[in-house]
Amino acid sequence: MRNKKYLHTLIALAVLAATWGAFTYYDKRKSREKPASEASKQEKIFSLEAQQIQSLTFKPRTGDAFTCSREAGTWTITEPRHLAADQGAFSGVLNSLTTATVDEVVEAHPASAKEFGLDPPNFTLELTTNGKPQALLLGDETPTSDGVYAQLGGSPRVFTLATYLKTSLEKTMFDLRDRRALTLEADQLRRIGVEYKGTKWTLAKNPEGVWDLVLPPPVRADRFMVDGLVSQLRNLTMQSVAAEDKNKAGEYGFASPELKLQLTGAAATETLIVGKKDKDSDRYFVTNSALDPVFTLNSDFVTQFKKDQSDLREKDLFSFSTFEAKKVEVETPKGHWVFEKQQNQWKQTGPKAKNINNDKMETFLTRLRDLRADSFPKDAAPAESALAKPAYRLNVQSSEKNLTEIVEAAKSGEHSYARKSTDPLPCEVSKGALDDVEKSLGEL
Repeated sequence: MRNKKYLHTLIALAVLAATWGAFTYYDKRKSREKPASEASKQEKIFSLEAQQIQSLTFKPRTGDAFTCSREAGTWTITEPRHLAADQGAFSGVLNSLTTATVDEVVEAHPASAKEFGLDPPNFTLELTTNGKPQALLLGDETPTSDGVYAQLGGSPRVFTLATYLKTSLEKTMFDLRDRRALTLEADQLRRIGVEYKGTKWTLAKNPEGVWDLVLPPPVRADRFMVDGLVSQLRNLTMQSVAAEDKNKAGEYGFASPELKLQLTGAAATETLIVGKKDKDSDRYFVTNSALDPVFTLNSDFVTQFKKDQSDLREKDLFSFSTFEAKKVEVETPKGHWVFEKQQNQWKQTGPKAKNINNDKMETFLTRLRDLRADSFPKDAAPAESALAKPAYRLNVQSSEKNLTEIVEAAKSGEHSYARKSTDPLPCEVSKGALDDVEKSLGEL
């Protein structure tokens, strides 16, 4: 029993000693981090402007070093290979370097720089300027993780920098390279061609600048769907680089592509070929005819472009706003009516004149506005036959750009077909859609 008691005492003493040692070490390091004077708080690391820097070499303790150089006013990655740089990202690095100030001076003449992760440094930035070369060495984070230890090349003094500078300055070559997956501007695209697994479709901007789906003939494309696709292409960036030379890309599945996109701008065309999926990530291997590397893109990009033609067609038959509608002319198997909005009051002007309840008219307009394609018949003959003499003709005029929209519709057995006057191909609407319109009309 006595031995057990002694054992517990020894364990308690050991824990106390370890705790005391940790606090002593922490206190020792913190004691060196003396409060900075007002002068040191304002002391810039480098007394130079961004335009004075001619080259920057990034050297991690482990990993590959690379160099960026200013060429004709533009920053370029020059070593270990020549690559275009992301000018915006590099501008951020330059801003951090030229505006960073000393946070705290830890030790003017440290006994060992290794204690601070500076011998060797975790990361080194070498600057070539109009004057002599300079270097910034970055070490470990401080015990409180609110700073990082640093030295200037050729100076023994250890000081701290704000932690955010570690993220701002410790860059990889991938971080600073131009990672655009397209060189075309998405907003300047004129044509988008897609092919995958036996499916093909093309979107093209018509002379009015509106996107059509080219079947042929060209039909209205769903503007929200197209906007979503263009948004996917806008600022499309590589997620990683698998190979710098796509001529050696046989292993990435491009012989049997998952997806092919042909994108045409005002003066150039680029082709994206999506190969197989990377087994180590949720990404696909991709090449662009205008770029050298094999890179990866997230799988959701591929999914977004795997659309059927029917998904891309505009389904709304009307586009007017009920608030902007000013005249409605309706023809059904039961008769012909004309309604006009006069000084915020709806009136029936034909076949006889009378005031119309505004709320009921709003409901009727909503019924018209909700008319939309339920499907698009592959065999258009039955629809064309039914629409040769349409029983329904719906004409809406609105004050928005003096817009006039006309929709013709007809029933044929169990089917109801409709077509906007500007559409070359018909669609099928839901079975009760025309009945709902007639019911709402009857309530007027």
